Amino acid sequence: MRRAEFLNLAYFCLFTLLALVWTLPPRSRKKAILLGLGGLALTATGLALDRWMPSDATGIIRDWLPTPLMAFAYWQSGFFFSKANPRLQAIFDHSERALMRLLHINVSKVSRTWFGALLEFAYVFCYPVVPLGLAALYFTGFRHAVDVYWTVVLLSAYPCYALLPFVQLKPPRLIEKSDDSTTRSFGVRRLNLWLAGRVSHGANTFPSGHVAASAAIALTLFRFVPLAGIVFAFIAAGIAAGCVVGRYHYIVDVVAALLLAATMFLIAT
Repeated sequence: MRRAEFLNLAYFCLFTLLALVWTLPPRSRKKAILLGLGGLALTATGLALDRWMPSDATGIIRDWLPTPLMAFAYWQSGFFFSKANPRLQAIFDHSERALMRLLHINVSKVSRTWFGALLEFAYVFCYPVVPLGLAALYFTGFRHAVDVYWTVVLLSAYPCYALLPFVQLKPPRLIEKSDDSTTRSFGVRRLNLWLAGRVSHGANTFPSGHVAASAAIALTLFRFVPLAGIVFAFIAAGIAAGCVVGRYHYIVDVVAALLLAATMFLIAT
């Protein structure tokens, strides 16, 4: 069994059991359990494929299977979100304003520049960055590092999802009032908001799962393919900055995600 497969089994077992005992609306409980069972079933199927398929084909499927399983894990955690914790939300909002003043960041001003438009575009990559990183290993001849790749990525992303039942927040874009029509990135902004409305569960993950995963990918690729690692480091930096400028995440979400990814990379490698 690969380490990544063990991580998926452990995550879905724990969260499916948690869904049975956590106070949830019946419909959310049912969906969380079904997603958990689906994740367990897919992982178990991947482990058993050798019985029915050639080992080469089985290996490729097992390489790519964590991609949809990450989505399962993300959506499953979303069903534990009920409403934002008012006290916690106030703490995050206050710390955000303090950090903005300390760092002299004016997101409204930045969003009206071409640099802001570039960051909004960079944020689009938070969705395909995981399979793109895996594809980079394939195309550079480092397929043997796939399990290391997934171990670092899952160890970085899953804690972000796992904290959602305990740290319930709304993202700043749903708290703050902003005029998107004034941004130069209006078209890309609409795409990002449309994707967030369709793909996201609407809650704020602390740390940011997108930033943690993209940073983990950059670190892992840099170990095996430095040039690819540099390219993905720019992508991760763009996603991280886009999170803040686009108000998809708080600054502390981003910083915590970067620290988490670096820690898990060191542990896993």
